[in-house]
Amino acid sequence: MQRTTRMLGVLNALMEGQRRSESGSDHKVDAVFDRMNAKARKETDTLGMELTAPDAEIMESLRFLLHCWAATPGLSGVGWRSAKDMVAARVANLLTVRRLQAQHPQVRNEAIERPIFVLGLPRTATTLTQHIIAGSKAARAPHLWEMYYLGLESTPEERANHIRNTQKRLDMTLLLSKSWKTIHPTNAEWPEEDYWLKFHATFHCTVAPLPGYLDWYRNEYDRDTDFRFVRDALQILQSGRPKQRWVLKHPGNIFNLDSILRVFPDAQIVLTHRDPNTVMSSLCSMVESLYSIHLKRSAVDPKEIGREWLHQLAAGMEDCRKVRAAATRPGRFIDVKYHSLTSSPHTYVPELFHQLDLPWGPEDESRLDEQLTRTGQGGGRDGVRRHEHSLLGYGIDPAEVDHAFGSDYMRIAAG
Repeated sequence: MQRTTRMLGVLNALMEGQRRSESGSDHKVDAVFDRMNAKARKETDTLGMELTAPDAEIMESLRFLLHCWAATPGLSGVGWRSAKDMVAARVANLLTVRRLQAQHPQVRNEAIERPIFVLGLPRTATTLTQHIIAGSKAARAPHLWEMYYLGLESTPEERANHIRNTQKRLDMTLLLSKSWKTIHPTNAEWPEEDYWLKFHATFHCTVAPLPGYLDWYRNEYDRDTDFRFVRDALQILQSGRPKQRWVLKHPGNIFNLDSILRVFPDAQIVLTHRDPNTVMSSLCSMVESLYSIHLKRSAVDPKEIGREWLHQLAAGMEDCRKVRAAATRPGRFIDVKYHSLTSSPHTYVPELFHQLDLPWGPEDESRLDEQLTRTGQGGGRDGVRRHEHSLLGYGIDPAEVDHAFGSDYMRIAAG
């Protein structure tokens, strides 16, 4: 399966010189980060703003992330450009939110009440579930363009410009990857993952291996930091606008359920489930596509992808189950089975809304039909698929998957 386009090769050749000149030493990477910070300060109008000690630590953690990218074996020119864009976006978001909080102190009083977090293994209908719930008039999700351009209510002209610029970013990915449109189609105006509001995440390593990053993230980093920032960002997006329940989604949140419950103690958690054998082959295919964009061809090893992500996902789901078992508040957790959702949505979704204490009526039924139609035509992400994948290409035997996830979870996911 050819995953990339000729354009990727052309851009890699053009950008390789810059990658070598900027990422060849710690000193050079530091210089890139310092220039990035200076540019973001100017663009966010924060040149004279002093960071608190915790925010200064966040900034240094983003410097560390850029160093991990630079140390990645086989990183391509496009990969290095993507690394800089990823880190720069998060630097800009931090500075923007702090400026807005200083200019409009009232935003800190916005109550983020009973947010809904959709999480589960990747490729288990987390996106479809988020889109359906966020279709309620009583709920909303952050759109991708809003997370790239955090701010208070914008003018129609500003909004159109932000949407256009965000869509250009997405379209560039489609110029480089033949497979991404079927694996992860999206749109600047659709609900998207709270991943884009976080500084750090396990799933950074689905884009490139980032040596040393996961050990640091798991053992040294305070992961509550990201969810406190998600809260701060939502307060800004909510300020001056109709109050609706937020619907947040990211499969990587299985690694951080404890942080979610600490920062959002009244959150409801929707957990999606699907056969881990299907999950693993689909996730590995997604990672291979991302690696193919960001690494040189010789550095992409499908079998290593299979070994690494079988270990990571099984461990993440086990951690998630332990946190859930310790959090006993009634009604906090709702399980969604992939096949129940996709095969009987008109029966299943109204019951899901009832469990979430969201209203359900004829308008919701109509919106559900629209969502399912778009998904079935390939406009969504977790329903009917053209994305082809198999465990065999990643050196994984189904028996290994069964053993890694354990019989208890395999029974839960089988429904």
